[in-house]
Amino acid sequence: MKKEVDYKVSKHNSLVNAKGKYQYSVNQLKLICHLIANIKPNEQDFETKYIALKELGFVGANSENYTYFKEEFVRLLEMPFKIPNSKYWVNWFSALAFENGVIEYRFDPALKPFLLQLKGNFTSYHLSNVMNLKSNYAILTYELLSQVRKQKEEENLQGYRNITIKEYRELLKIPDSYLNADVLRLLKKVQKEIRERTNLQFNFAMKKMGKPFHSINFVLLNNKKVAGVTYDFL
Repeated sequence: MKKEVDYKVSKHNSLVNAKGKYQYSVNQLKLICHLIANIKPNEQDFETKYIALKELGFVGANSENYTYFKEEFVRLLEMPFKIPNSKYWVNWFSALAFENGVIEYRFDPALKPFLLQLKGNFTSYHLSNVMNLKSNYAILTYELLSQVRKQKEEENLQGYRNITIKEYRELLKIPDSYLNADVLRLLKKVQKEIRERTNLQFNFAMKKMGKPFHSINFVLLNNKKVAGVTYDFL
């Protein structure tokens, strides 16, 4: 099943860099991105909205198994995160229900400055890019790299971002048991997935401070491959 989607996910950079205690699943991240993409540019407040699971355009063995998704989606109400440079911990939604294949939701009012009427300091990308990804690590890395991407499209576009390994671990919720060698292997998998499934590609190098590795240097490039629009639930 294919569905043409050209909506954009637009969120304040504070949300891109937000940290929490919980690791979101791939399905949870894709749901959040899809519902953000459904926000209209002229909206000034959050209202209760409804969307059927089948309208999201997902495919897969469990795409019509409502029980499969209900617990995963509703659990988002138990997974708060902290907005950077703020004292507030918030949830994405102030209300969320999933019954008979229909999702009823309302974004938390505290997120209005970070999702509505954005004028600057925000990240925007086509929804189809993250919906094509198969791992939560790839989705979050794509967002972090999209944050530094130039707004205009041009051939051989380049951008740069340096992230400490400590911060990268925190943002992606990489288990403490992962050694730096494990992070390197993870990055190589993410690099391949983003290159094959999105409009971005990147090179990276792990940099040392003294003897231990300290940070990751990312170099962004445009990917001439056009991202597809077949979505997978995992």
